[in-house]
Amino acid sequence: MIVRVDEIGLKIKNKFIFMNQLKSNIKKVFKNDFLYHVVNNRIYLEPLNNESLDVLNLKKLEKIFGIHSYSFAEKVEEDFEKVKIKAYETLEKSLLDKKIDTFKVSVNRADKTFPLKSPEIAAKIGAYILEKRPELKVNLKNPDITVEIDIRNDGIFVFSNRYKGPEGLPVGVSSNGTVLLSGGIDSPVASILMLRRGMNINAVNFYSPPFTGMKSLNKILKLSSKISEYIPFPFNVYIVPLTKIQLLFKDLKENKFSVILQRRSMMRIANKISEITGTNVLITGESLGQVASQTLENLLTISAASKKEILRPLIGFTKNETINLSKKYGLYEISIIPYEDSCSIFVPEKPATKSKKEKISELEASIAELLNLEEEALTTSKKFEIFDGKIEEINSFKYIKRGSL
Repeated sequence: MIVRVDEIGLKIKNKFIFMNQLKSNIKKVFKNDFLYHVVNNRIYLEPLNNESLDVLNLKKLEKIFGIHSYSFAEKVEEDFEKVKIKAYETLEKSLLDKKIDTFKVSVNRADKTFPLKSPEIAAKIGAYILEKRPELKVNLKNPDITVEIDIRNDGIFVFSNRYKGPEGLPVGVSSNGTVLLSGGIDSPVASILMLRRGMNINAVNFYSPPFTGMKSLNKILKLSSKISEYIPFPFNVYIVPLTKIQLLFKDLKENKFSVILQRRSMMRIANKISEITGTNVLITGESLGQVASQTLENLLTISAASKKEILRPLIGFTKNETINLSKKYGLYEISIIPYEDSCSIFVPEKPATKSKKEKISELEASIAELLNLEEEALTTSKKFEIFDGKIEEINSFKYIKRGSL
């Protein structure tokens, strides 16, 4: 198996850090099924048994960020006759799976010491295939199949398909962050986009018992499980009860600011979880102007409640662009399952579209019990760990003040 990179290949002095992280992430998924070798811009997976090359199992490579493409390849001795035979055998295997009328031979002669040049190799192998299969035709622009010959210093590799990877950077090379995760469309996509840039993440979800029940929790865990398929590490999700805080804001005289006040409380709680779990930034699925709380004025007011930097990877996306990404990463069908959202339950009839942080800070200062309720919400939260398809509830929140979240 040949795994290729693209963006990582542009790195110079620190390329080995990215390649070793990618190798480590692949190994976490496939464990001891392969021997793993990093050579320049490639990682070779040498199977230890035939089951390792199961096509469905290897589809997991399509969820490992950092991979540009991968191919099932066979390594051949530096003997042109053997290369010809292997190229024909590779084409024959493809004929078993689908009807083929046209083909092309593509040669990459990275090892310049090989005695024949690329056009000569392609012509000779093409002629050999036509001898064996005279009914086939050569099509250099749009062939049914391309037989590729990759001649490198570490060997000659023959293959016929390049399967697309998810690209990006390997998770773990770009620090870590805490996602404010809802059951909607946006924040799960924001999670994936940060993973694709190499950031490892955990997540905080806010719920409103008894107004949100088990269906909402199950949906969040289902979404989190789907996100975890792109993470080679345990994915921790913190479920925080927000009801008491929301009821405080609901009963305010100026409750048109209640959603902004809620979001600021969420930010403060998420900051504490970020501090305890050692992440460096917060991540949200907010998009400029999408709803009342996401006008520039309100985003600035909300951001002021956070000590941590807030990354908003969807800030300039349209809703349709986000939906398309949600579908691409297999999140959409889960995201559209009907459920009660913590933020939407207590939305006022006319929410404020503009706010000033000074005014909001005054309102918060007038609520004596607010900070205590935020602390209570934190210490009565639930923690779930998701890894390798398994979801486990971890009972460690009672130790939160001593730093064990």
